[in-house]
Amino acid sequence: MDAMPLEDVVRNCDLRFDRIEQILPTLATKAELRAEIQAAIAPLATKADLELLATKADLEAAIAPLATKAELEPLATRAEMRAEIRAESAETRRFMKVLIEDLRGEIRLTMEGLVDLDARDARQHADRLREHAGLDRRVTALEARRGRSRPR
Repeated sequence: MDAMPLEDVVRNCDLRFDRIEQILPTLATKAELRAEIQAAIAPLATKADLELLATKADLEAAIAPLATKAELEPLATRAEMRAEIRAESAETRRFMKVLIEDLRGEIRLTMEGLVDLDARDARQHADRLREHAGLDRRVTALEARRGRSRPR
């Protein structure tokens, strides 16, 4: 081997070691890594902690009252529910039409009663006017007689 290339190799190795020495202080030690791992693991639940939360029997007891797929199948499907809602809607619409028609009839009867009442009131008013006119004529006649019999 030539002396020159060997010097270059040694120089390259020195440069590499210098770079490594600069990086080494920034790297974590084995003890630091263990401490970090312990700190990350510490808040996690242990098997004993999980066993305190719920056992398999507890979970099965909690699930027991829930309906199964087989129990839900007999219930109405979405299409059946929509059809039932449409039928109820149509029935409600018919019922409302009947109620409205009944209300119209009631209003019609009330209006006829008001027209009759107005006509009767008008007749009574006309009768009172005739009576008043008759009384007015009588008073005028009396006043006229009194005026002639009075000495002046």
